[in-house]
Order: sequence, then C-alpha cells, then structure tokens
Amino acid sequence: MKPRNVVMFITDGHPKRLLGCYGNDMLDTPQIDEFAESGVRFERAFCAHSVCMPTRASIYTGRYPHIHGVWANGVRLPDDEVTLPEVLSRAGYATGASGKIHFEPQQAFAGDTVPIMEEPYYGFGEVQISENLLGEAYLAFIDSEYPELAERARRRKCVPEEAHELRWITDRAIDFIIRQAESDTQFFCHCSFHELSPPCHPPEGWAGYYDPAEMPIPELRADDLAKKPDWYRECYEGYLASGRQPDEPTLRRSIASCYDQMRFIDHEFGRLLSVLKEQGIADDTLVILVADHGLSLNDHFQWRHGPFLFDEVTNIPMIARLPGGASGEVREELVESVDLMPTILDVVGVAQPAGVQGRSIAPILHGEAGARGRGSVLLQEREAPDLAARGLDPARITQWAVRTHDWKLIHYPGESFGELYDLRNDPAEFDNLWADPEYSHRRVELQRLLLDRIAASRDPLPERFFSW
Repeated sequence: MKPRNVVMFITDGHPKRLLGCYGNDMLDTPQIDEFAESGVRFERAFCAHSVCMPTRASIYTGRYPHIHGVWANGVRLPDDEVTLPEVLSRAGYATGASGKIHFEPQQAFAGDTVPIMEEPYYGFGEVQISENLLGEAYLAFIDSEYPELAERARRRKCVPEEAHELRWITDRAIDFIIRQAESDTQFFCHCSFHELSPPCHPPEGWAGYYDPAEMPIPELRADDLAKKPDWYRECYEGYLASGRQPDEPTLRRSIASCYDQMRFIDHEFGRLLSVLKEQGIADDTLVILVADHGLSLNDHFQWRHGPFLFDEVTNIPMIARLPGGASGEVREELVESVDLMPTILDVVGVAQPAGVQGRSIAPILHGEAGARGRGSVLLQEREAPDLAARGLDPARITQWAVRTHDWKLIHYPGESFGELYDLRNDPAEFDNLWADPEYSHRRVELQRLLLDRIAASRDPLPERFFSW
C-alpha cells in the first residue's frame, strides 16, 4: 500500500555529527535516534552545494544548481522551475510549509522581517514562513500572545519555550497536519528550522544544558592550510582580521549552543511524529528528515559553511521512514539530495515532471534486494557571496567536485591547482594529493569521472539550460 501523506523535515546547517544516531555519544537526540531505528539512515548522503538556497532548490526541483539557476545565496528560484509541492498539488494533495523555505533572497526583503508570502507559493497552498530573518506572522503572534516578550523575541534573546520561534514553526505544521487528517485529505507538509549555525538561541529550559568546556572541537593541524589552495588560508586570515574567527572559548560556547538547540529540535521533531500517531495516520505517512547542508565548526580553520566542499559541509544527515518499508537499516550507498523529489513521487505513485535529474531511491526504502545508490556524487560551488565577508573577490572561486566512496577531487576551472583526497586513509581531508606524482593517474581518472558527471548533468529541458 502506498502512503497517502508526506512530511519533509529539513534542518539547516546540520552536520551529521550533531546527532546521536550518527555516532555522537554526548548529544541527547532520542526522538530522531528512535526514528532512525524505525527507518533507513543514510551514511553517505550529499547535498549538491554548500549553502541554503541552491541546496533547497535542488531538494525541491530534483535538479542541480547549475541547471535550476540558483547558483548562490541571493539568487531567486525561477518561477518556471517545477517544484515538488507544485506537482503534488496538481495531483490533489494539500501542501503546506512552515518555517524556512528560502527560495528567495532574504536580503531583498524590506525591513528586518520576512514578509507574509502570497499563496500559492512555489506550489505550497499554505505558507507560514520564518527564515533566518524573523517572519511577520511569528512576530504578530508574539505581539498578540506575548507582548511582554516583543523586544526579546526581535533581538533573538532567550524566551520561554512556548513563545520560541521553533515551537511556533512546529505548531503551525501540526495545525496543518491535524486539519488535513480530520478532513481525510492527503497532504505534503514541509517543516524546517533555520537555527543550527551558531550563535543559536534555544529557549529557556534548554539553553545551558551542555557545558562549553566539555564540547569537542575539531582537530587542527599546523600544515593543513599549507596543503590546500591559498584561498583557504586567505579566508582564515580574512576572518581573523575582521574579528569574526572565534577563539577557543568562543568556539566552545558556540558549539554548546548548537548542542542545546539540536536537543530542542529533536524534541520538536518528536512532537510532530506524535501528532501523526495521535491522528492515526503514522502508517500512511512517509517521513523524511534531511539537512539542506552541513556546517564547519572550525574544521580546517574555517568558520560556518560555504563555500567549502569538505565532508563536514556536504555529507548531510538523511533519514527516511516508509511505512511497511525497510526498518532499522543503515545504508552506505552514495545518494544525493536531488534524489529526494523523484523518490517521494515514486513512493506515492505520482509521475515526475520532465527535467528531473535525481534518481529514485525508493527501492532502498522498500528494502528491495539489490537496490543500489550511486557510484559518485557531484558537488559544486560558484562565486560564493560569503567570500566577500572574508575579504576575497567571489569571482575568484568556482569549484566542481566529484566524490566516490574512497576519493574526492575538487576542480577549479582555469586554475592549475586543485584538491585530491584519499578518503580511506585520510577521511578528514588533511592531505591534499593533487600535486603528488604518485597519485597523478588517480587524479586523471577522477577528472574524467567529473567531466562525465558534468556532461551527464546537462538540462533535460535544453531551452532552460543555464550556462556557467
């Protein structure tokens, strides 16, 4: 029996290591860990890009950034791109979104808040939006229900749990689900939080749970930057010069705030799952938890995320529970976030639109014998605006990368330098083998693979091709 409903829960800037089920023994995430035990957890799921807008556009179009055209934060998703909620809406689904969507550049919005969006919005029939900037609807809720907290909420100071933005987002998703369940309407629900990139702002009763002194911090090697292209060092020095690079006490406090917030996000995810059970629709609902991208918490001396393509930023948590499907499985196959749209459509039995580039991994979710993932994943990054904050010209840096189970190659068009990592022996990507003659054959082999992947990623709709 096909599930009637779909819940997509997207976390933002979420490295795999911030979940117990991915091996973090310090972090308390019982709801997500239990969810993983009842579904399929992917160890090698990858986003297509390193920042929010391109990755979210890829999740919801099943297309790569250089094809859908959202090649960086600040570039709006074109109206003629066909989105997953649009396809499901046409098939009779109620579609609702609460929290972060980020299909449009937030810096284009006037004032200090995200405006209430007109509906339908990229296929969503209902929208309750609150992104990196606070949304008008959330602030209207605060002004009405908790006027004494108006200033604190706007400054993102610690507020009680019941007034917290993430609680508001979850409540809006729960309300949407209950209304559809009561009317026996099949639905697609998007629920997404923005806050895991520090500094995080967990609510009262959740902040301060973890001791900064006990936080694990990344291994740093003195020769790491010397082995990478110069722009890594320049990024680090640019942040140092601007005072944005955290010292160790600041880093530990920031990581502790991520842990506190992740613990609260886990609680909210559990609330959402509980509603599915209470409404008697858990066995009719496909639930997917995925991150838009990962996060560098000073890995390789780099702070936060884009434009970096190392695994801490690109290897994302992805967990799916399909009623009647595989349960308690951990899969090592390579999969990409562009695979989610065709997978969901495959599972619910709705035809996918022309132009989708992802591949359905529904056979893996069903537990079919012989179900397989990909042989490689394609990664990209172009002229990241984030570079300007580090004192670099964004036009300097464009990256294409291919990653297999055992190797990663990063290519810089028009440049003589690059990156090559043996992930079997160097999983943290410290030792760049690009210029090592002993690995020249491997480099050429992976360059050919990268060219093949780029060629194969041409737009299935030629008239809509975006050229780099």
